[in-house]
Amino acid sequence: METVTLQDSITHSLAADHRVVLLVGPPGSGKSRVLREFHDVGIVNVGKELARELIPLAQEKRWEFALEILGQLIDTHIHPVVVLDNIELLFMPELKIDLWSALGILSANKKLVVAWTGRVVDDQIQWGDPGVPGFRVMSLESCPANIVNMTG
Repeated sequence: METVTLQDSITHSLAADHRVVLLVGPPGSGKSRVLREFHDVGIVNVGKELARELIPLAQEKRWEFALEILGQLIDTHIHPVVVLDNIELLFMPELKIDLWSALGILSANKKLVVAWTGRVVDDQIQWGDPGVPGFRVMSLESCPANIVNMTG
């Protein structure tokens, strides 16, 4: 799918009052590049920025503050739309994050576009590839997002 079409799909989803859009594609498909071409959006590199804030905390306390800190990182942007990139940290079991619920909460003040490394299969979405640490298959039943699939 061409970049313009992807951007149009994302823009249309946000204009239709979706609070969260997942841009889904396999590793190396250009999700981050597409999202960085948007104008007037904030970008949070979750893996880098959230990790930097969590490291000073005691390991057993990180799960208590992870969502609050991520919310603060999102809210620091003046833009009404914030891109979440490199979100693999959110899948760490020790952070105990229910991702669908978290995205609903985090999108209360800003619309979110999330770079999702994986694929949609029927009524499920995969994160990563089988055999890779962090691989997950999640039901789309309670997903709070509209999905824009890079593979069409």
